[in-house]
Amino acid sequence: GYFSMIPVDSEEAAQKAFVRGDVTFIVTIPEGFTRKMLRGEKPQLLIQGDAIDPITTGNALSALVQVAKSMFQHDLPGDMRVSQKEDDFELIIHRMFNPEGITQFNTIPGIMGSILSTTLILMTALSITRERENGALENLLVSPLTGFEVIVGKITPFVVIGLFQATLILIAAVLLFDIPLHGSVFLLFFVLLIYVFLCLSIGIGISGLAQNQLQALQMSSFYFIPSIMLSGFISPFISMPDWAKAIGSCLPLTYFIRLVKGIMLKGYSAMALLPDLLPLIGLAVIVIGVGLKSYRKTLD
Repeated sequence: GYFSMIPVDSEEAAQKAFVRGDVTFIVTIPEGFTRKMLRGEKPQLLIQGDAIDPITTGNALSALVQVAKSMFQHDLPGDMRVSQKEDDFELIIHRMFNPEGITQFNTIPGIMGSILSTTLILMTALSITRERENGALENLLVSPLTGFEVIVGKITPFVVIGLFQATLILIAAVLLFDIPLHGSVFLLFFVLLIYVFLCLSIGIGISGLAQNQLQALQMSSFYFIPSIMLSGFISPFISMPDWAKAIGSCLPLTYFIRLVKGIMLKGYSAMALLPDLLPLIGLAVIVIGVGLKSYRKTLD
């Protein structure tokens, strides 16, 4: 593995990069560090790390500490080198957002998104495909209802089911797994509502392509596998190759996981989450539009 260093001139710039998720660690070298070290005053070197994923962060943090010590012992010129036996500086490590290293902090948001996408997409795709197979859609064609009214009537129960599922998962996460909720509940449910509509629209789109329930099931699985593997749920998004990041950036689950972690674990506001909130809304507009168009074609 390796570390990619991004030098910044101020603490504010470093914190902004940290909030956006552009960096995983912040190494702060205070003013007068070298002078204090030469005087033998043991200056402090601060390392802040995003510890939501405790396993990955723990391994990287251990390596980063060794890199820092090695640099001060071998790479500095002459008298500035520190002794290998004595610590000429003090390392202060802050594990942010998950100081106790609880694994559930990292997995629960991904599990929530995976359960919602799996159940909602499958229910929608299989339900509409089954109605087409049984001839139930033909009855809708002769009814006085408009296409929009039919679509609203079909997805409303699934929206309620999705929000009910999300609420149950949130209650279980907070009460059973002690997952904190530092941010806005309203913002969290706003994100959940967008994601629910996204999943329903994907299911509607799949139902428009599939000729039967078996095809709908197969097409849904083709979406689930890359969504889970490349969204940052299984492995850290930042450590994936560029081609995987490109695919993952097109998946709603990627942004959903980041937003839920940002709201629940980090307590970020809507402005801080805007870099992930806007892509999710953009994907929702595109996918909902495609899904509605697909369903209208099915009715026609």
